[in-house]
Amino acid sequence: MVNDPATLVPLVLALLFGLGVPKSFSLLYVALAASAWLGWRRPGLRPSALLLWSAVWLLLFGVSYAVFQVGWQVWSPAQDFLPEILAVVVLPSAGLVAGWLLHRFGRPLGTRLILAYVFGALIYALLALALSRTPWWNLAQTFPHVLRVPWGPEQWLSTRAVEQRSFLALTLLPVGIPLLLRPQARLRWWGVVCVVMAGVAMHVAWAVQGRIGWAALLLAALPWLCWLQRSSLRWLVAGLAGTVLSLAIGSGRLCDERWWLVGGFLQHLGDAPWGGRLIQYTYADCKPGVWLRFGSSAGTNAFTPHNLVLDIYNDAGWIPFVCLLMAVVPLLVALLRGFWMSFARDGWDGQLALRWSVVCVLVVEWLAQPLFYTDQLMFSLGFVLAGALLADFNSRSPGGWPVAMPSHRGRSL
Repeated sequence: MVNDPATLVPLVLALLFGLGVPKSFSLLYVALAASAWLGWRRPGLRPSALLLWSAVWLLLFGVSYAVFQVGWQVWSPAQDFLPEILAVVVLPSAGLVAGWLLHRFGRPLGTRLILAYVFGALIYALLALALSRTPWWNLAQTFPHVLRVPWGPEQWLSTRAVEQRSFLALTLLPVGIPLLLRPQARLRWWGVVCVVMAGVAMHVAWAVQGRIGWAALLLAALPWLCWLQRSSLRWLVAGLAGTVLSLAIGSGRLCDERWWLVGGFLQHLGDAPWGGRLIQYTYADCKPGVWLRFGSSAGTNAFTPHNLVLDIYNDAGWIPFVCLLMAVVPLLVALLRGFWMSFARDGWDGQLALRWSVVCVLVVEWLAQPLFYTDQLMFSLGFVLAGALLADFNSRSPGGWPVAMPSHRGRSL
């Protein structure tokens, strides 16, 4: 029950993490340690080989990244950057293992924790809009560049650092609409909550001129294909959607300079194999004939390739870059396989769709945003979700999502 103190405390912590309150990282260390300790004492699956593989590689990633950051004197003197070093070394691998153990507390608690975090993140984005608008109720005012934030070390942040919080609520739309059609009143109530939060997030996305949130929303709607009985019809609908999207991009109607930004960075990987933010090049803008410049020096248009993995390479070179890929790629493949088999065999499921929506946001943020710079807390919490999902997909318990056995059709929030 929500009024149980054992449940209420983690829900409050999840809400605070979504709000990004000061000392969130300190709270995260305590929360991970507590959840790991309590989860370890409960019966459940032992950590899988894939979990241990990814955890070890994440640890190597954190250590190597910190070494290069200190070596390039970005984190110098090292003792002054101890919080940053601990965050990158400890939190990803610890979060992955803690997420696995957190699964032992069951699906319902995990679902409530996700919703609490998403709600807190949406409130943070709304507060930033209210503080930036003059007056605060001027709903027509937009902010393409910066927003004033309610707390934190900096008073103003890039809109890209704020918008990604609202994208989590935006992708609740494909979760909420099917719940509105369910006969149970409780499920319809949750559907109303999800749709309202998504509608508010749409306003945030419009106000900050966010583009990639719509890509996350499109991916989050993919489970709707479960309602198409024929496999050929599913592939046809998915193919038509992909074709329309490709034509929009190819014709220039859906333009984003990040295509050329990332493409240019990939062509210059050999310029700085040991990092140091030494790569420089020019790339095209969406406006014909306009060229922009990438680099870390003054006067450049971009200092990050807007891709988390490439940001790691730009900072610290190929060693942490490879370590991160060795950890994340097998993990992502396993999670996508788990989602595919669960949706294909069990049909649409509200709790699974909720987790899929969050994963879609994280994937889009990794591919198209400097998430490691703009929200390292969300970056770290993403591994908690990954660990919990990996345990869910490996579980054969009644509270899990069996990958090998078709069952639980029709289960929902």
